[in-house]
Amino acid sequence: MEFRKLGEIFILRLEIGEEIITQLKEFCLENKIQSGKVIGIGVVRRAIISYFDLPSGEYLHQELSGNMEITSLLGNISIMEGKPFPHLHITLADDKFQILGGHLSEGVIGVTGEIVVEPFPGLVERKINQENGLNLLVLE
Repeated sequence: MEFRKLGEIFILRLEIGEEIITQLKEFCLENKIQSGKVIGIGVVRRAIISYFDLPSGEYLHQELSGNMEITSLLGNISIMEGKPFPHLHITLADDKFQILGGHLSEGVIGVTGEIVVEPFPGLVERKINQENGLNLLVLE
């Protein structure tokens, strides 16, 4: 991964084989980012997308393989249990221009990933909500 800082905003370029969430966690640790927003585009060669099924309280997962365009990568960064927690959603297009999307559980770069991280001043934490099992932002 390479990055450049423009004012308070970071522009990242992920390389072939790098995993998006792992790279973002490491980047946030190294740059002391505790909260912020994330946007991105690029290509993944493998991804696991997820959907939270409220009745069961569990995530349903689908693994995708083959080069797919990241048409949208959106999310935020918070701190959970003392560590950076990227919460990302992704929309992917395949070679037939069909779209799939959901919560990004894992994404391995296929060609490149161009990601913008805009840190927020201060700390935003995330904790598990006992009622629904989700890791929710704490905004009190």
